Amino acid sequence: MVTHAENELMTRVEGDAPLGRLMRDNYWVPFALSENLVADEAPTPVRLFGENYVAFRAPDGRIGFLDELCPHRRASLVLARAEGDGLRCIYHGWKIDVSGSVVEAPTQVVRPERFCAGVPVVHFPVHEEGGIAWVWLGGGVVPPFPDLPFNDEYGLQMVMTISVVPVNWLQGLEGGIDSVHGPILHRSAIEAILRERGNSSDTAGVRATFAAPPRYETEEAPFGLRQASLRRAEDDRTYLRVAHLFLPFVVVVPNGYAGATHVFGFAPVDDTHHLLFFGNFGETPLSLPEVSAARQDLVADPRNFASLEGDRSNSWGQDRELMKNGHWTGFDRSAIDEDAAVQVSMGPIVDRSKENLSSSDVAIAHTRRLILNTIATYEAGQLPPGSVRTPGGVRIPQPFDAVLDAGESWRELEPVS
Repeated sequence: MVTHAENELMTRVEGDAPLGRLMRDNYWVPFALSENLVADEAPTPVRLFGENYVAFRAPDGRIGFLDELCPHRRASLVLARAEGDGLRCIYHGWKIDVSGSVVEAPTQVVRPERFCAGVPVVHFPVHEEGGIAWVWLGGGVVPPFPDLPFNDEYGLQMVMTISVVPVNWLQGLEGGIDSVHGPILHRSAIEAILRERGNSSDTAGVRATFAAPPRYETEEAPFGLRQASLRRAEDDRTYLRVAHLFLPFVVVVPNGYAGATHVFGFAPVDDTHHLLFFGNFGETPLSLPEVSAARQDLVADPRNFASLEGDRSNSWGQDRELMKNGHWTGFDRSAIDEDAAVQVSMGPIVDRSKENLSSSDVAIAHTRRLILNTIATYEAGQLPPGSVRTPGGVRIPQPFDAVLDAGESWRELEPVS
């Protein structure tokens, strides 16, 4: 059972909250899709850990990531003009370049160059990988980017979405590691996959998700957590899916068909909002409608894919007529909307002290223990799992699925490198 104090410790990320400090000091943080940062377009507002920033792309491809407020009189740089390699504040015309230097200050008439060189600007390094822009907020020497399984060096293709979900980051993460909800919440989407693909060999995993609830087994790893879900399949065999949680933001999961791998990312915007990154990667990843079960006619916001239509007063846009006609949830825009709707329905920060966990919540319970233990050991001076400050780095193997014969253990299978 999670206490109220433990729930606060796992969810609060703003200011000097222990978890927020741990995240900022040890991990690159995803904040945007690369394709949404376009040179000469309006700067992008970014909010992480309760602080406001602005990001923009220069013509040479570099990305600037600055404190949102101009260092002169604190006007918002979201309003700034995009000019070449920098942003020009519309209030007094100060220009800040992509490297975080004031290069023009029209209001300073005495030794303007010397003055500009002495103005401090809060800015942070950015790295692009897997179609995602990541920022280092930890200060000091910039560490290398982690060896994620979808990094560009592996030559895989990525299909990715980004959504702003108005709930705490942990509600999103727990949805990403909760395999048992898939055939229930996303029932209509999975049935559509089976109708389209039939009983072909690449849908064996999808068919198995309907056979029985999974049995979970978990183990900790240098990067975070390995999670095995085991379901009864045909001929007394077991369908296995091994997913990996790379603390604290990334979950990679075999999707059970078509050879692609799901990837989730959960970046804290503040205590009550997070950025959800969802997509898939592989040699031939699924299209956006396939990976998200999105309607073919859906024209989604590229900066907020799962934008729910309404609030509690209209059940967040749920269509009851659609349910009467056979749709399981009444949210047919995409499976991502289904996830967002149930998470938002819990409230901004769910009270976990009132939950009643069941046998299929093994991974949820283990993840919570891992987070709490990680906070405690970090406060005692030990690096957290997957920290980019770890000497030599930490490798995350690919997740995988397989069909096990009777008596075969998933722990005997070598992780895919």
